[in-house]
Amino acid sequence: MTAETPPETPMGGGVAARLSRMEPFTLFLSGFILLYGAVSLLLEHGAGIIGFAKAPYLNAASYLYALGFVGAGLVLNKVTIRFFLPHPYAILFLLTGFIAAVTGILNGNAQQYIVAWSLYFVTAVLVFQFFRNPRTESLADTVVKLLYSPPFLAIALVFAFLSVFNKDNHYQYMLFEVIALYGMLIRPRLVDKAFGAVIYLLIHLGSNDGFVQVEINRASILAVGSIGVLYLLSRRHLVVLFFLIFAALGTIGYALSLDDETVETLPRNIKEAIMLMKGDDVYNHVSSYQRVYEGQKVMEDYRDATDTEWLFGMGLGRTVDMTGAADKTPGQHALLGATEVHNIHFLHYAIFHKFGFAGLALVGGLILTVFSMFFADLFRGRLDDISLFFYFYLIYTIVFAFPASNFLIANPLWPAFFGMLTLMRLRRRQNAAAFDTAGPVWQEKPMEPT
Repeated sequence: MTAETPPETPMGGGVAARLSRMEPFTLFLSGFILLYGAVSLLLEHGAGIIGFAKAPYLNAASYLYALGFVGAGLVLNKVTIRFFLPHPYAILFLLTGFIAAVTGILNGNAQQYIVAWSLYFVTAVLVFQFFRNPRTESLADTVVKLLYSPPFLAIALVFAFLSVFNKDNHYQYMLFEVIALYGMLIRPRLVDKAFGAVIYLLIHLGSNDGFVQVEINRASILAVGSIGVLYLLSRRHLVVLFFLIFAALGTIGYALSLDDETVETLPRNIKEAIMLMKGDDVYNHVSSYQRVYEGQKVMEDYRDATDTEWLFGMGLGRTVDMTGAADKTPGQHALLGATEVHNIHFLHYAIFHKFGFAGLALVGGLILTVFSMFFADLFRGRLDDISLFFYFYLIYTIVFAFPASNFLIANPLWPAFFGMLTLMRLRRRQNAAAFDTAGPVWQEKPMEPT
């Protein structure tokens, strides 16, 4: 008698079973977007919390979600043993975070922020390790397929549309802008390009006292420009890139030639940038001077610093006094009040304040690594459209965060994208090595003895 064939496992099942079969990064990203939007809507329309005041709660929800996702993955055995063997960058970040936490405690810094930033560091490392060492095959193209499926594009469109008429965005700004740009530039289907164009338009519309107007910030302009450069490089359009840079310089020259009355009619951030380039005093512009003021407060904190503090920073939880700032919003929405504000806008000042020169070197090395990875893939002919989506997000976020540091520091998506990208490149190298070391595909038949 033959053994009875065991019944096949059905492909159906409940919601939990279907979710468990999804590619982990796809599940993580879709859950993050839905959670972020739901929490933002609840805070604004349920609790009446708007603007910058929502940031701590959104950050807490995002990081607890990421930490819970990794924890569930460990329980369900979704990673290999290499998860527990940290990447060198992960070790350096954990070491830097530990030193900064100890320094913060010794300096008597704000305990709430010490806990929050420690959570940022630990979760970021765990998320990076999780998506770099999956037990099952992680296919990055399934992520792109999900983001540009009609139901998901419809969800993105709804979140972007709702945010036009509300006080704040109900979506992760950088991710949605990259989704829109990638759809317009890379995706072959016209429907994806159309969705991308509409989402991009809605992202840059805002309501001011019931009047819908265009809202564009300078960080977004720089980040979008960087995406354009990456796209042209990926397509080897060097001549087009040259003429676009020439056209951009010409546009800046034309903007500087406008009279002040004409400049006043432009959106605030564009107007402010033009006036500053024309030599106007930075003290006349609240948004720009706020960043300068924060930098001055950071350097004031270093007046009596020790050599150790110059090297490793003032520690986690270090705050500055914003009572004298012209822009009152950072102090008004800080958890501990205007005298203890921890958010520094410029990325280099934010890193230097808490982590010193060691932190600057570490973050600078990480940024150089991302750019070197891009150019290595570009020159070796390994830059496909799927990898380009990940490069778009990582580099867009870096550029955007230079004048708005918190968008990189308090962002669990960045280490997830970085982990997936390094995994993709590792597997590509392994496949190439296996192909190179394999035996010949054909060989001559040895001559028969006569």
